[in-house]
Amino acid sequence: MKQPKRVIRAEDLLGINKLSLDDVPATHHRKMTLLFTLLSACVADKPVSQEEDDRKSSHFRKGYDARHRVALRLLATWLDVKWVKMEAIEVMVACSAMAAAKEQEQSGENASPKSKWAKWKRGGIIGAAALTGGALLAITGGLAAPAIAAGFGALAPTLGTIMPVIGASGFAAMATAAGSVAGSVAVAASFGAAGAGLTGTKMARRIGSVKEFEFKPIGENHNQGRLAVGILVSGFAFDEEDYIRPWEGWKDNLERYILQWESKHIIAVSTAIQDWLTSRLALELMKQGAMRTVLSGFLAAFAWPATLLAATDFIDSKWSVAIDRSDKAGKMLADVLMKGSQGNRPVTLIGFSLGARVIFKCLQELALSSDNEGLVERVVLLGAPVSVKGERWEPARKMVAGRFVNVYSKDDWILGVTFRASLLTQGLAGIQAVDVPGVENVDVTELVDGHSSYLSAAQLILEHLELNTYYPVFVPLPTAVSK
Repeated sequence: MKQPKRVIRAEDLLGINKLSLDDVPATHHRKMTLLFTLLSACVADKPVSQEEDDRKSSHFRKGYDARHRVALRLLATWLDVKWVKMEAIEVMVACSAMAAAKEQEQSGENASPKSKWAKWKRGGIIGAAALTGGALLAITGGLAAPAIAAGFGALAPTLGTIMPVIGASGFAAMATAAGSVAGSVAVAASFGAAGAGLTGTKMARRIGSVKEFEFKPIGENHNQGRLAVGILVSGFAFDEEDYIRPWEGWKDNLERYILQWESKHIIAVSTAIQDWLTSRLALELMKQGAMRTVLSGFLAAFAWPATLLAATDFIDSKWSVAIDRSDKAGKMLADVLMKGSQGNRPVTLIGFSLGARVIFKCLQELALSSDNEGLVERVVLLGAPVSVKGERWEPARKMVAGRFVNVYSKDDWILGVTFRASLLTQGLAGIQAVDVPGVENVDVTELVDGHSSYLSAAQLILEHLELNTYYPVFVPLPTAVSK
C-alpha cells in the first residue's frame, strides 16, 4: 500500500512539530532562526500584478523598511539576542541577495520569482556552509563582490558565535521556514550594492541658492553588505575638517556618510560667533553674569539687555543666511532619501547645531507624504536651533520609526543669543525639553557648557545614548566639555 506523501511544514523544520509554543524552549538556534526568517521576509521584494501596475494602485517601496528593522530590534531585545548578532545576519542576507543577483546577471535569465528565491536560498546555504568550514566567503562560486568579504571579516567574532550553533542544516531550515518570498534580484539592486548611491550624489535637486551639498563616506563599513545607513550632519564648523572630525571615532556597524553642506556660510557664522565671544564686551558681559540672565529671559520670554542685542547685530545677517540654507538643505536631503540614493535601507540621521535643523526640516519635508514613513529608523538632534512651539514636531516624529532623541544643554546661551528674534516666546529645542509624545529628551548640561562644545562632545554623547538599544538609555557623565 502506497504511503501518503508527508507534507513538511516550517514548524517541523524548526523542531516545533505538534508541541504548543508554550512547550518549546527558546533555544539560541530557534531564536536565530526566527530572526533570520523575519529578516528574509522583510527585505524581499513584493510581487505586484500587471493589473496593479496598470492601475498604479501600489506604492510599495522595495528594500528594507525602517519600521521592520525597529520591530526586529524590539524582538531581539525580548529574545535577549545581542543586536550585533542581528547585524551579522543582515550581512548574510545581503550577501545572499547580491550573489543571486550576480548569478542571474551572468546567466542572462529572466527568472521567475520562484526561481529567484530558490537561488537566494541556495546562496545563503552555501555561504553558511563555507563560513562553518572556516572560509570567510564562498557564495555561489564567489560571485559576490570581493569587498563584501570584509563585511564578514569585520563581524567574524560574532559570526563565529552563530555558525557553530546553527550550522548548514540550521540555515537550510531558516531559508525554508522563510516561505515563498519573492525574488532577490530587485532587492539586491535596491540596496545600492555598487556602493555609489550617496557618494555619487554631489548635488540633489537644486533648491534655491544652495551651492554645496555632498556626501562623503566615513568609517570602514562600506561595500560590506550593511543593511543600514547613517548620515551625520555637522552644523557648526571652523574649517571643513569639522564636518568629519566629530564623527570619526564613533564605533558602530552602520554604513556611515557625512553630509558636507554650505561650508562657506557655516564657517562664516561659526567664526563670527567665536570672534564675538572673545570680544571685550562679551567678556565683560560674561564676567557680570549677564549670560545667565539672558538664558532665563529667553526661557521666560522676558526683555533682553539692550547692550547685548546691539552687540550681536553683526552676527544676525550671517545667521539668517545659514538658517535659510539649512532649511533648503533639509529639503534636498529629503529628496535624496525619497529617491532611494541610500539604497532603500533604514537611515539613522544625527546632527548638531544647524545640522540638526537640516535633519528636522528633512523630516518635515518627508511628512508631506505618508509613503515616506519607512525611510528613517532613528534621529538624534543635538543643540537644535528649532522652535519648540512654532514647528510641526508631531508630523516630523511620525517619520521616524524608532528612537527620536532631542539633546539639549540649559547652559547653551550662545544658541539663545543667535536665534533669539523669532523664538523669544516659543522656546528652543537646543536649550530645553520638547513636550511631544515619542520625543526622548536628554539633558547634557553637565557635558556641554557652550554651543561649540558639540564639536568635541558629539561622539561621547552618542556613546552614552546607546542607540542600538530599543529603549531609551543615557548614562550622564559628571565632567563638562569645555567650549
